[in-house]
Amino acid sequence: MTTPTSVPGRGPDRRTAILEAAAVEFDRQGFSAASISGIAKAAEVSQGAIHFHFRTKQAIALAVIAEQNARTFEAITYDGPSPLARLVEASRAIAGLLLVDPVVRAGIRLSLENRVFAGTTSSFYDQWIASVVDVFRLAVAAGEVGPTVTPEALGATVVPWFTGVQLVSDVRAARIDLLPSVATMWRVLAHACVVPAHRDRLLAVVDRAFA
Repeated sequence: MTTPTSVPGRGPDRRTAILEAAAVEFDRQGFSAASISGIAKAAEVSQGAIHFHFRTKQAIALAVIAEQNARTFEAITYDGPSPLARLVEASRAIAGLLLVDPVVRAGIRLSLENRVFAGTTSSFYDQWIASVVDVFRLAVAAGEVGPTVTPEALGATVVPWFTGVQLVSDVRAARIDLLPSVATMWRVLAHACVVPAHRDRLLAVVDRAFA
């Protein structure tokens, strides 16, 4: 007897294939210009197979945004003696995903270009900022960051800063200069808020991560 997951177009692998194909279309064309028929063609499935997994194009886009956030959240870890080093390395990992992963690129493009997704996007950015705030709190406790700027203010600034850096890099240079641009962001932050005793070490982390 045929199981549901072996029916053409209905298995989890097929859903993943649709999501990946949709991400390529959204990254290339944006939400408005992308079409269900184009996504079906790219995924090599029927439009009926797409509608089995996703009722609307908006539902596909929301799934792409959710998958993008899942992939990027995996980059943040709390292990290791240097919280700031972990954050630098996480930003390098996310920048690397932006260079090679269409799901991550499409999710961020969708989040920024269409007010339809504002509620979902706002929730994810709240989670991002909260995670980065937690890292800065650990950095303060470890003596890496002084008390001049609060962890809350740093988190609420660094996340939009990184977003802006990658967006401008995309618009101006198709992200060719993304890695050096993020490295520059970290060098500015190191000189602005890292305690002098830890600054050279952190700058060396930046140099290694973005070499």
